Amino acid sequence: MSPIASFEHVFLDQGQARTLFLLHGTGGSESDLIPLVEPFKDRFNIVGLRGNVSEGGLARFFARAAPGVFDPESIQRETEKLADFLAGWYAEHAMSARQAAFVGYSNGANMVLATLLRHPEAVQAAALMHPMMPLEPPRELNLAGKRFLVTYGLRDAIVPEGEAERVAAALKAGGAEVEMFAHPGGHEVTQDEVDALHGFLNSL
Repeated sequence: MSPIASFEHVFLDQGQARTLFLLHGTGGSESDLIPLVEPFKDRFNIVGLRGNVSEGGLARFFARAAPGVFDPESIQRETEKLADFLAGWYAEHAMSARQAAFVGYSNGANMVLATLLRHPEAVQAAALMHPMMPLEPPRELNLAGKRFLVTYGLRDAIVPEGEAERVAAALKAGGAEVEMFAHPGGHEVTQDEVDALHGFLNSL
């Protein structure tokens, strides 16, 4: 099976040199995050991915035993698939990770982060919206030259308090440039958060 066939996806080919990969939250689809990045269709091709794991019929990128309790074997298996998908995509489209950026929300953000931690060469820049640490970072993690936006809600009942700061601290410890944005609400994506996302994408 081709690596490209390992994920259901939608590809909006805008004829651009750069590509934006979108990863949804639990129960989402490959099209969920496209409305958030509509203004960037003239700057990026857009690829929306669908998670391979089903949780009660809801699509996810990796399995969990309970909310906030992730399955490490599923993370390893699914991040290998994503790393292979990206390597295949980069080769097929004659591009590098430096021409790619990622937007992940909730489980999708965790998937981008897990893939980064296991395959740092695959991800150069990403907006991680409402993330949690999916696994312990390796001791010698070199993220120099990479850029990230971490967004979260101060009253998020799904993501434990301090988790976004933990994610940002791990990225900074690896040498990455990290921006943070917090809104006073919960797990929802607010307009101010979308504005922060757009500012980040504009800066790439």
